[in-house]
Amino acid sequence: MHAFSKKILGNSISLIMLGGVATQLVQANTALPTITLQAEADTASYAAGKLAQNTQLGALGNQKIIDTPFSVVAYTEKLIEEQQASTVAQVLKNDASIRMTTNQGHLYENFQIRGFGVHGDEIALNGLYGMAPVSRAPAEMLGGVTVLKGPNALVAGMAPNGGVGGVINITPKRADDDLTRITSTFEDQSYYQSHLDISRRFGTQKQFGVRSNLVYGQGERNMDGEEDKKALGSIAADYTTDKLQLNLDAYALKENRADGSPAMVAFTKMSTPKVLKAPEGGLNHFNNLDTQIDSKFVGLNAKYALNQNWNIFGGLGYADKTYDGFVFGTRMIVKNTNGDADSQTFNQYSNFKNTTANLGTDYKLDTGEVDHQIGLRADYLKVKSNQHKPATTLPFATNLYQSSKDAVMSAEPVIAPNNNNTFISYTLTDQMSMLDDKLQLILGLRYQDMDINTSSSSYSENALSPSIGVVVKPFGDNVSFYANYVEGLSQGDTVSNEKDVNWNQTFAPFIAKQYEMGTKIQTGSWLNTFALYQIEKESSMTEAFKQPDANGHTQITTGGAETRSRGVEWSFSGELLQGLNVLGNMAYIDSEYVKAVKNQGNEMYGLPDLTATLGVDYKLPVLEGLNVNARVNYVGKQYLNATNTLELPDFTTIDLGARYKTSLAGVDTTFVFNIDNIANTKYWEGVFQDGYAIVGADRSYKFGVSFDF
Repeated sequence: MHAFSKKILGNSISLIMLGGVATQLVQANTALPTITLQAEADTASYAAGKLAQNTQLGALGNQKIIDTPFSVVAYTEKLIEEQQASTVAQVLKNDASIRMTTNQGHLYENFQIRGFGVHGDEIALNGLYGMAPVSRAPAEMLGGVTVLKGPNALVAGMAPNGGVGGVINITPKRADDDLTRITSTFEDQSYYQSHLDISRRFGTQKQFGVRSNLVYGQGERNMDGEEDKKALGSIAADYTTDKLQLNLDAYALKENRADGSPAMVAFTKMSTPKVLKAPEGGLNHFNNLDTQIDSKFVGLNAKYALNQNWNIFGGLGYADKTYDGFVFGTRMIVKNTNGDADSQTFNQYSNFKNTTANLGTDYKLDTGEVDHQIGLRADYLKVKSNQHKPATTLPFATNLYQSSKDAVMSAEPVIAPNNNNTFISYTLTDQMSMLDDKLQLILGLRYQDMDINTSSSSYSENALSPSIGVVVKPFGDNVSFYANYVEGLSQGDTVSNEKDVNWNQTFAPFIAKQYEMGTKIQTGSWLNTFALYQIEKESSMTEAFKQPDANGHTQITTGGAETRSRGVEWSFSGELLQGLNVLGNMAYIDSEYVKAVKNQGNEMYGLPDLTATLGVDYKLPVLEGLNVNARVNYVGKQYLNATNTLELPDFTTIDLGARYKTSLAGVDTTFVFNIDNIANTKYWEGVFQDGYAIVGADRSYKFGVSFDF
């Protein structure tokens, strides 16, 4: 075994031994009673167990999704296992309203929700920013992935990089049941992975629980000749009684990638710019590039019931995360219709040492006909980082349709202190219920303070974000109508160009406003969610002068820009016929640069008007334990650039799969087989940034077998 995997697995085993867990690993066949945890472990679900009915919503606590005045989807551990998802991005492929802005298989996963970004470092872990692994989160340790669509400073506060597209929250697996599971997975090129998942409960009342996951994988993956290595160790321990819920979470993750990286492609340097047909997804144009990712985290959170109406809670966490090498920035500039191109590589490094803490209380009281749940909490996040200075190669020749053998690795970058940012916020909420829960009202206010210190500027700003949500259930518990007004926040820009009239000026935090209304209908096994929304986001804009002014200024930057997205979404899941379950959604979006110096009135780039996903799963009656499934993904046309002069064509991909559950020699065994993009369609996945298209992934296979002892 390689040195890095020995080190990380050794650390993980040490974690497992905490609390005497090591003595239980040899007792795999011991049948222990199952403990019923508090509301946080509600196992009620939709879509044959693939979607949860309840989820944690930060400052609003544990909520039934049908009772929330927001568009929320909560994917479960079962979906992750059946689809063999290895990262959060592969889980979110099930949602048509979410787009990736980095390639599938990329070591950095960035997203776009309802037209606005969510950076890979803005995934929340247990509702807290800064604690999830750097760049992308492995799915093997996750018990769930929840997405709250649209900006929402009330629920999660301001994202550290200013993303306002939504809130993506991941939660670790918990020791709900006793389990010893070994899973082996093989992917089509030569990637092999082993996964050990162990869960136990201890104590006279089974009040102690531990869930641990160990993963090691290695082999060629994604791109031709690209070699990936992955080692993960995680532990989730809990102590649960009627009054106290205490959770300890920790993970250590290391990923190495050698001899490859996906490409981001521009066409603007062609004599007559046009989008060429997409190349094969597996072509490796950066065969000499290496990347390393290393993330470690430990966190503790607790909740204590002082009485049946009054809870106090708190938590703290620390994460040390590093990426080193060619994580992104592998760009190709196409020069002609033959696909001849120039490419560059960017050697990068960042290290983050993040600290978080929160403290709060919630109290239930009645005032006449109105029930209240008053919540008050404080959140703290410290982000301290060192980062690379530019280290870029000179252009080297390549071709869009032929794998390059001459990729040049740029020199090691110079590392310097970058950020030392502190985010502190205070949240007050009142969740009101009246008329036997037929009318529910949420009022919230979050005060956000930010102290920003970067290598180029320092400033302190604050903002107040009000929110209101209404849920009406006139026809009983199974139909709800909802509406909300919420705000999101992004850091204000600092003008860095000395030739700018407003040089060195820092703008106040930019506000994103969302207006949304919708309905949720729950009938039998079915859940339908309809949503209409509008989001308006502020930003800065720069206007160049035709000639310098009397003071030599050549431009002026102001804070008056605005972008807007409007959309309609429909999500549905349920049993269509006996044994036939569906999970699908559609999203239509209309976007515009409403106020801008350039491109005003144009559509926002990278936003297809129409996207749709339909997944079906059928339990075959001819053989007990056999299921087959399929998923169709459609993505409409989208502009590649803000000028709307280049357009990526629409595309459709089809994924197929099957699983078979049986017993071999008394051991519960599950075989799983999935094929993504079975037709090997060549397509442009989407847009990385203005003018840069990302290549869609080619056909890939996954075969896995799990043994439950």
